[in-house]
Amino acid sequence: MRRISVEQVQTSERFYRIPKVLVESVYYRQMSTESKFTYAILKDRFELSLKNNWVDENGDVYLIFTVEELQSILGYGKNKVIKIKKELAEYGLLEEVRQGLNKPNLLYLGNVTSDLENVNSDFPQAKPLPEAEVPKSNFQKFQNQTSRSSKNKLQEVSGLNSNDTNLNDSDISDQSSRKAGADATPSDTSGGKYIKPEYYSLLQVIANKYNDRYLYPEGYALTHSQKMQIGQYLASGYVLSNEVLDLIDQIPHDCQSPLAYLLKSLENLREERRLEEKMNAHRQAQEYYAG
Repeated sequence: MRRISVEQVQTSERFYRIPKVLVESVYYRQMSTESKFTYAILKDRFELSLKNNWVDENGDVYLIFTVEELQSILGYGKNKVIKIKKELAEYGLLEEVRQGLNKPNLLYLGNVTSDLENVNSDFPQAKPLPEAEVPKSNFQKFQNQTSRSSKNKLQEVSGLNSNDTNLNDSDISDQSSRKAGADATPSDTSGGKYIKPEYYSLLQVIANKYNDRYLYPEGYALTHSQKMQIGQYLASGYVLSNEVLDLIDQIPHDCQSPLAYLLKSLENLREERRLEEKMNAHRQAQEYYAG
C-alpha cells in the first residue's frame, strides 16, 4: 500500500464531496451508502451543466446523466442503478423530467435538509403521510369519512367518457400526459403555482405509479408541470396522496386520456370534500345558534 503524503493532501486530488448531513444525521441514516455516493457524483456534474448552460427558465440547474453512464461509473447493473435513483427520489433529492423517445431524462437534484427538527428525526420511510397533507382545520371531516367515499370515486366520474378531455369546471391546462416520443424541452419544467418541497417526494411516488402503468405500451409519462397540477390538489388539503394512487388504479384500461380522467376525478373529489366542509360548518352553526 502506498500511503497518502502531506503533499497529496495539500494539493487536493480530484474527489467527490458528500454532504456531511447525509452521513451524520438521523434523518438520512437509513439511506444506502450507494445512494449517498451517487448523490455526490451527480452533484459533481453541476460544473459541466453550467458550462453547457443547462439551466431552465426558473434558474434551476439540471443534469443529463444516463442510466448507462451511472452503470459505468458505479459498476452496478441497470436494476441496481434504477433502485438507487428511486431511493434518492423518495428522499426528495432527485427528480427526473422525461424529454421523449431516445432522449435522456433531465435530472434535477434536491437540497439536503438542514432543518434541525428533520435532521434529528427518522425519515418517514414507506409511510403515506396522509396527516401531513391535511390542515388541522380539515382533519375532522376526514375522520368522519367511511368507505362510502372510496366506493363513490368511480361513480363521481361515471359521467366522464374515457375519451373525454373536457374539464370546463376546472382551471387545468396541458391535459394529456406527454407521449414518450414527443419532443419536450426544459421549458416543460415550469410548474405554475408554487408547490412546497414537502410534497415533492409524494409527487415522485405518484409519477412513478402513473408512469409504470402508462409508459409501456401506451408511451405516456407525466411531465414536471403535470406533476405540479396534481400537487395543487395535495396542497389544498382536500386530497391525500394514497387517494391519488388509488384513483390511478381505478382509471379504466380502455381510457384514451388517462391524465384527463385522473384530473377530473381529483377535481370531483376535491369539490365533494369542499361541499362536505360547508355542510359541516352550516350544521355546526345551526347547532350553535340553536343553543
